Amino acid sequence: MKKIVRLCFLFVFVLSSAMAQERIVTGKVTSAEDGSTLPGVNVVVKGTTNGTVTDVDGNYKLAIPGSGGNLVFSFIGLATQEVGIGDRSVIDIALSLDVKQLSEVVVTAQGIEREQKALGYAQTTISSATLNNKPETDIGRALQGRTPGLQILNSSGMSGSSSKITIRGTSTITGNSQPLWVVNGVPINTDQNSITSDYRDGAVSPTRFLDIDPNNIESISVLRGLNATTLYGSQGRNGVILVQTKTGATKGAQNRFSGSVTQSYFTVQAILPEYQNKWANGFDGAYGEFFSNWGSLFDGKPTQFRHPYFEWANTFPEHPEFSVSASTVQPGQTLPGYIPTAAPNNVKDFFRNGSSATTSLSLQNAYEFGSWNFSYSHLDESGYVPVNKLKRDNFSLGVNSKLTKSLTFNGTFNFAITDNTQPLSGAGQGSNSVGAPSIWANLFYTPRNIDLTNWPWENPVDHSNVYYRNGNDITNPRWVLNNTKQTNVTNRFFSSASLTYKIADWVSLQYRLGYDTYSEHQTYTINKGGGAGVDARLSPGTYRSTSGTSTVVDHTLMASFNKDLSKDLSVTGIVGGNYRSNNYIQEGLESRGQVVYGLFEHRNFTSTQPKDFRDAQLNFSRNSVIAGVYFDGTLDFKKMLYLNISGRNDWSSTLQSANRSQFYPGGSIAFIPTAAFPSFGAGVLDFLKVRAAIGSSANFGDPYTTSPYLALNAQARTDGLGTNVAVSRQADLLANQNLKPELLTETEVGLESQLFENRVKFNLSYYSRLAKNQIINRPLDVSTGYLSTFINAGSITNKGWELSLTVTPIKKGNWNWDLTANYTKNVSKVESLPAGSTTILISGAPNLGNFAIQGQPLNVIQGSYTSRAPDGQFIISPIGAYQQANEIAIIANPNPNWMGSVISNLSWKAISFGMQWDYVQGGQILSYTAASMVGRGVGKDLESFDPTLPLILPGVLEVKDNSGNTTGYTPNTIPLTTAGVFFGNTIIGGAPLDRGIYDATRVRFREVSLSYSLPKSIVSKLRLTGINLSLVGNNLWFKSLNAPVYAKADFDRTAFGAGNGAGFDFLGGPSARRFGGTLKITF
Repeated sequence: MKKIVRLCFLFVFVLSSAMAQERIVTGKVTSAEDGSTLPGVNVVVKGTTNGTVTDVDGNYKLAIPGSGGNLVFSFIGLATQEVGIGDRSVIDIALSLDVKQLSEVVVTAQGIEREQKALGYAQTTISSATLNNKPETDIGRALQGRTPGLQILNSSGMSGSSSKITIRGTSTITGNSQPLWVVNGVPINTDQNSITSDYRDGAVSPTRFLDIDPNNIESISVLRGLNATTLYGSQGRNGVILVQTKTGATKGAQNRFSGSVTQSYFTVQAILPEYQNKWANGFDGAYGEFFSNWGSLFDGKPTQFRHPYFEWANTFPEHPEFSVSASTVQPGQTLPGYIPTAAPNNVKDFFRNGSSATTSLSLQNAYEFGSWNFSYSHLDESGYVPVNKLKRDNFSLGVNSKLTKSLTFNGTFNFAITDNTQPLSGAGQGSNSVGAPSIWANLFYTPRNIDLTNWPWENPVDHSNVYYRNGNDITNPRWVLNNTKQTNVTNRFFSSASLTYKIADWVSLQYRLGYDTYSEHQTYTINKGGGAGVDARLSPGTYRSTSGTSTVVDHTLMASFNKDLSKDLSVTGIVGGNYRSNNYIQEGLESRGQVVYGLFEHRNFTSTQPKDFRDAQLNFSRNSVIAGVYFDGTLDFKKMLYLNISGRNDWSSTLQSANRSQFYPGGSIAFIPTAAFPSFGAGVLDFLKVRAAIGSSANFGDPYTTSPYLALNAQARTDGLGTNVAVSRQADLLANQNLKPELLTETEVGLESQLFENRVKFNLSYYSRLAKNQIINRPLDVSTGYLSTFINAGSITNKGWELSLTVTPIKKGNWNWDLTANYTKNVSKVESLPAGSTTILISGAPNLGNFAIQGQPLNVIQGSYTSRAPDGQFIISPIGAYQQANEIAIIANPNPNWMGSVISNLSWKAISFGMQWDYVQGGQILSYTAASMVGRGVGKDLESFDPTLPLILPGVLEVKDNSGNTTGYTPNTIPLTTAGVFFGNTIIGGAPLDRGIYDATRVRFREVSLSYSLPKSIVSKLRLTGINLSLVGNNLWFKSLNAPVYAKADFDRTAFGAGNGAGFDFLGGPSARRFGGTLKITF
C-alpha cells in the first residue's frame, strides 16, 4: 500500500513539474510590404504538431515547451521563416513575398479559378481598389487605361451617356462587337435598347452594364483572346469581362460580423471651349443676325441695325433695350441702331456644376457552415446641365452555405433600379440639328453678343420658342433644354445560384442557374412650339413611349476535377453543358401633334402610330436559344509545363438546322524555364513564362434572317365605311436558308516575366485574328421583289501587340512606388468582300459614313474631298474656294496607331498617392465640335484675326486651254474675306468634308488620387477596424493635339453608341471632369 501511495505522489510531482515548464508565447504577424496584419498564418513549433493560426488581427497565442525550440511561420505566397524562441514570451514577425513560390490565382472562363502561371493566354485582373469609390459611375469607363487591348469611347459627358468597349478591334461588319459581361459566373444582358432608331434624333441609350454597382465589385478579369473565351462559345467572340462581386465572393470571409459604410461626393463639371470677345454676330466685319459670328467689332459704335430681340419688344416690356430699331439714335450717339456688346459668359452660364453622391452599406458575417454578404448602394447624380440626372439603387445579397459535408450552395441575388433623364441631344453639323432638337446643335457657336442667360427663351403666352432670328429658323438652346426630354427607367433583377457536390477529393459536380430580367420604360418628349431647324415632323410636338422586357435564363451543369497522376504529373479540367435562352419583347407608340402644351399622354396628340417617324417599328420581339457542351483540360508537368486543350460545340436557333451547329477548338501551352532550370537567370530572373495559344469562335447573327415571313399592317388604310383594312405583304428581306455563322480563329503568343526580386514585371502578347464568312446585308435589285438579303462573304483580320510593364523603383521601409505602363497596337484589314462589291456601308449614310473596303482598315470614313493637283496641292476653284471632287473617297481612318497609359502608385505608411495618364497616337475623326468653333467665328483661337481683312487659301488654280482641258497650275491669288476662309471653306460652310478631318492624337490626365488610412491606435479606440479618406479627380485635363486649342474637342468620342461606327463627332456635348472625396468606415 505504501508503494502505491509513493508512486501516486511521484506521478503528480512529475506531471506538475512538466506543466510548470510549459509557457505561453504570443505575438503578431504583419506584412513586410505594407505593415498590414496577416490573418490565417500558420504558426508551428518545429518538429511537432503543436501549432495555431493567426486571427483576423494577425495575433496568435501558443503554448510551448519551457525552453528552447523554434517557431515556423508559413503562409501561401510568403517566404517561410523559422525563429528561435529562447526565453521570449512575445515574438512579432513580418513576412515578405516569396517571388519563387508566389502564383496568383485568377478567375477564368466559367468562373474556374486557375493559377496565373498555368495560363497559356493573356488575362488581366483589376482589383476592387481600382474600381471602388471612383468618380465614374459607369463601370465600363472605369476600365479605361487599366489593361492593354481595350479601347473605350463615350458619346458625351452627360450623366448616363453611353459607352462603347472594343477588345482587340472589331471583327464583324454587321454584327455586335461588344464584349460579353459575366457576373458571378453567369452572362448578363448588356444590350442597348435605344428609343431612338437613328443617332440623329437623340442620345443613344446606355448599355445595360450601367446597372452594375462599381462599389460592390471584388475584382474584374478581362479575357481578351479567343482561347481564353472558348468555353463561352459564340457569346465570347468579342472578349469577356468577368465581374466578381463582393457578395458573390466565397473566399476571405472572416469568422465574425463586419461591415462598412461609405459616403462619396464628387463635383461634375463640363470642360468648355474658350471664346473670343472681340467681334459680334454677322459676316465680313458687318453686323447681322446670322448663325455666325464674323460681324462688327465690339467698338461701341451703332450698327444701323435693330436689336436682335426687336420683334419681341412688345412681348417683353421689362426689356426696354429690345425696342431699339435700325433708326433709333441712342443717347450720346450720332448714328442709329443697336450697339452690340459682348456677353462673355453666354455659353458658360448655360451649364452648372453637377454633383454625384454615392452612399454605400456593406455587411457580412461568416460562421462554421458558411457566410452571407449584403450590400446597398444609392447613387444620386445631377449632370452639368439642368434636367440631366442619374439615380441608381443597388441591392445585393450573397449566401454561401455548406449544406452537408459534400454539398455546398452559393448564391448571389441583385436588384437594381436605374433612372436616367437627359435633354435631347441629337446630331448637329454646325447649322441646326440634322434630326430631332438638340441642346448642343446651336449652343457652342452662340454669337458673342447674344445674352443667352438673361434674354427670354420662351413666349409667356403659348410657350413657343423665342430667339434672335425673326424667321424662327433656329431654336433657342434653353428652349430645347426645358422642352425636350429622354427618360429611361429600368428595374432589374439578376442572380446566380449554384449547388456543388464534392464526389471525391479530386472531382466535383456543379449545377448553376443564372437568371437576368429587366423591364425598361423609356419616353421621348418634345413640346410643341419649337423653332425650325429640326425635322418638321417633330415640331408640332411628339411623344414616344416604349416598354421593353428582357429575360435571360442560363443553365449550366459542369464537372470539374483535379488529380495528381504521379509525383510530377497532374491533370485539371472541366466538362459541362450550357443552355441559354434570350427573350426580349417591346411595346411602343409614337404620337405627334400635341394639343395641350406640357401634357404627355398619347390621348393629347392628334395621331398615333406603332412606329417612329423614321418608320422604325416600336413593337417587336426577339427570341433565341443557344445550347452548348464544352470541355477544358490541362496537363501539368512539374509545375513548369502546362498543356491545355479545350473546345465547345454550340447549337443556335438563329440559323437553320443544317447550319446551326458549330465546334470551336482551342489549345495552349505554357512553359516556365525558371521552374525547369532553377539556376536559370539566378539573381536576376525570378520568373519567366513562354506561352502560345490558338482559339476559335463564331457569330450566328441575328434571328429571323433565314425564314421568309409576311409583314403585317393592321392599320394600312380605311375603307369607305371607316373600317381599318389589314394588309400583309412580302417582307423586303429575302430569307437565306443557307446562311452560316461567321467563323473566327486566332493565334496568340506571349512572354511573361518577373525580375530583380519582383521589382520588374512584364507581360507581352502578339495575336493574329481572322474573321471569315462575314454575315453581310447585301442590297438586291428592286426587280427581284426584295431590297436585300443576308449572305456569307468577306473576311477581316486584326493583328496586334499588347504590353503591360510594371516597375517598382522604390521599395524600402514604408515607401513603395509602382509604375505600370500599358501599350496596345491593333491593325485591322478587310481582306476580302463579296464578288462584285467594292464597299459596304457600316454606319452613317452612303455619302458620309464608315465603310468596309477591301485592302483597307475596317471602318474607314468615306466622304467628299478636295481635288488635288498631281503634286498634292489643293486645287482652288475660280471663286477662290476649295474645289470639290465629283465622287466620294476615303477621307479618314478612325483606328488609332497605338494607345498607351501610365499608372503611378506611391505609398508611404498609410498614405497613398496615385495618378494615371492616357495617350492615343493617330487615328482620325470628323469633328463638328472643332470645326464649328472656328467656322462660326467664336473660338478664342481666332482672337488675333480681324474679320474685315482678306486672306488667300493655300493651293493652285487650274490653267485651262480653250477646250476646257487642264494644261497646268498656277499659285492661287484670289482673296477671300476672313469669314470666306474660316466659314465658307470649312465643313460648316459647305466645303468638302475632308476639311473637317483632324488627327485624333490626344493625351489625357485620366486620374489623380490621394488616400489616407487613420492609424489603428486611433481607430481601435472608436471600436472600428478602419477609417479611410480619399480625394480623387477624374478626367481633369486633356488635349487633342491637332484640334484648335480652345475648342476643347474631345476625340475619345463616338456618335453611334455601342454600334460599330467610329470617328464621328456630331456636336455630342462636352466631356466632364469629376473631383471630390470618399469617406469609408469599416467595423
